[in-house]
Amino acid sequence: MLIGDTVALTAFEPADRDRLFQWINSPELVRLSAPFRPVHAAAHVDWFAALGRDASRVAFAIRLRGDGLSIGRLIGMVQLIDIDIIHRNAEMIIRIGEAAEQGKGRGTETLNLLLDHAWRDLNLHRVAARAFATNRRAIAAYRKAGFAIEGTLREAAFIDGAWSIW
Repeated sequence: MLIGDTVALTAFEPADRDRLFQWINSPELVRLSAPFRPVHAAAHVDWFAALGRDASRVAFAIRLRGDGLSIGRLIGMVQLIDIDIIHRNAEMIIRIGEAAEQGKGRGTETLNLLLDHAWRDLNLHRVAARAFATNRRAIAAYRKAGFAIEGTLREAAFIDGAWSIW
């Protein structure tokens, strides 16, 4: 478990599966970072069951912290994917699924915890992130966590009837 001031990154619990399923099937939420495509229950169950089995991926539940060391409810998830142990790099994906917790610095704190884990525990040298140009909150959180814009992918994704800059 990785503990910050207001969030903790934990392993997923079986009870988290249904909430994650709701978030991945929310067009408004998914379109912040990817084209929307409904995920069927059977595929989601398989994906959830496979968490922790793939050495090229590390996934954490993002939970609010309570008083002391108590850990509260699930508000999102964060992952390092495509971990390459030879080249010591990975890509980061984050989703704050609870709308009431967006825009409160939870993403930035999560990124700082995740990046510390990436450098300290996984011995990574580089972590990449992607964001649509329209997702200003994500870009701001990434910059606060130390990411730099290295390039722009024009018309890289067709989201909600229009081409997006990634």
